[in-house]
Amino acid sequence: MRLLKSSILFAFFSVITLCVCAQSAEDSMAIKTTALDYIEGYFHKDGKRMEKALHPELVKRSIQKTKDGTEFVLNLGASYMVMRAANNTNRHAANPEGPIESIVKIYDIVGNAATVKVSTNQYDFIDYLHVGKYYNEWKIINVFWANLPKEE
Repeated sequence: MRLLKSSILFAFFSVITLCVCAQSAEDSMAIKTTALDYIEGYFHKDGKRMEKALHPELVKRSIQKTKDGTEFVLNLGASYMVMRAANNTNRHAANPEGPIESIVKIYDIVGNAATVKVSTNQYDFIDYLHVGKYYNEWKIINVFWANLPKEE
């Protein structure tokens, strides 16, 4: 009897684990696609692709400094990011005519929330994304970005 209970519990948890893993793989791919739509949409001047990746209430932030060294938090919204993507001149790109190689690292997925890091060979900054599953689509809700340290 004890062996039967153990077998049933093992089977139950195995099925649950398989279901969770299967959904996580699907969600991971959708999250990666969202991150790529964001960063590659920007590089390729594709406002529609950028818009597809963003929740309309997105907030993008960064800590910046004025010329005199005063720090402040820069806040940008979804409509600004879509406009910037559509009108991007790639003046900050390492090689505007070259290919973009994007690296998407998913740090965590819990339910309808994910934390992601995005970087590329073209830009000297990284983006940390908070991505949420909203009406069954993964959308970027928050971005915190920072410039990479300068090599000396």
